Amino acid sequence: MIVYKGFNEKLQATCGKGIFKYEEGKTYTEEKSKTRSTGFHAAEYILDCLNWYTLDGKNRFFRCEAGGSIDEEEGCSMVVSTELTLEKELNLTEIAFAAMRYIVEHPKRDWRVITRGVCVQEDDAEAIGTDKIAIARGKNPVVAGNRGTVIGLILENADGEIIAASIRKVDDVQTKDSQYYTLTPDRRWVEVHV
Repeated sequence: MIVYKGFNEKLQATCGKGIFKYEEGKTYTEEKSKTRSTGFHAAEYILDCLNWYTLDGKNRFFRCEAGGSIDEEEGCSMVVSTELTLEKELNLTEIAFAAMRYIVEHPKRDWRVITRGVCVQEDDAEAIGTDKIAIARGKNPVVAGNRGTVIGLILENADGEIIAASIRKVDDVQTKDSQYYTLTPDRRWVEVHV
């Protein structure tokens, strides 16, 4: 099962046994898994990792493979497993892509996030600063960001079904700093004035 996990800059995570240091590519095992108790904790929705590790340019985020005995907590994306392998460290664009993928694959689950560095909400979102993420979802979503941020749009039809999604890094070439955009059903980005 693909999951996501956040760490501090030293690739350490706090667990029930104290600080635990991980290595990329290595598989770790525990005897049993139970949410909020034993096993390796991770999340299906990468942005849930921000509850413990903020998007501050220092903390690190990985796509992982959870295996063995897997315990999922009801009502959220938390997953606890007896096996965990850190597969790949993700950059800002990959974090935003993973978030959008989760929203598209699980449109009925709770996906809204507003925290330091990330704004994912209905209709409009904005990323202010650098190395931030903003994603807007709705029938007429609009999004803007400063240079160096990653912005995304998820377009719904009149019935609330997702019909298009796209992300971009604000680079002042293809996507302008502080300019609001919306998305067409054929995934074209269009400038809007709000």
